[in-house]
Amino acid sequence: MGPGQDLVAVADAGPLIHLGEIDSLRLLGVFSSIHVPDGVWAETIGAGRVRAEEFESAVAVHRHAVGATALRRFIEESGLTPLHPGETECLLLCRRLHTPLLLADDLAAREAAQRQGIRPVGSLGIVVRAFHTGRISLAEAEECIHRLYHISSLFVTQAIADLAIERLHRP
Repeated sequence: MGPGQDLVAVADAGPLIHLGEIDSLRLLGVFSSIHVPDGVWAETIGAGRVRAEEFESAVAVHRHAVGATALRRFIEESGLTPLHPGETECLLLCRRLHTPLLLADDLAAREAAQRQGIRPVGSLGIVVRAFHTGRISLAEAEECIHRLYHISSLFVTQAIADLAIERLHRP
């Protein structure tokens, strides 16, 4: 994932909600486009947790309907029953679109993605990437990480926040 590459991702609700809570949806601009299943759209935009205008001004957004029958079959085939429906929609969409990148904060979703050969990137990772690609300064990145830890509803320990800050200082 070099800085010059066009990055396409599928997004689960977590990073959209958490970055929105700290007024940093603009950081999603590190991706060339983001695909969102309808279930995640309903959980974020539809529930008023994220403003559509702000999300869509940050990055090219593509919404997708995921059929219930196909989703049930995918869940059964992949053994994904413990996951939230939006997370399974995301994993199915990654498969359909051949997109190896999932934006997700939930640990179970991240582990399921890895088992499927999909790379998970969470809210903290998005901040780190935004810094390393020159979209924000070091001070802005550190402030975003602090706000994710202190203000957002993201469950993250101080140790994990410190690791993210440490990653900012690595090339």
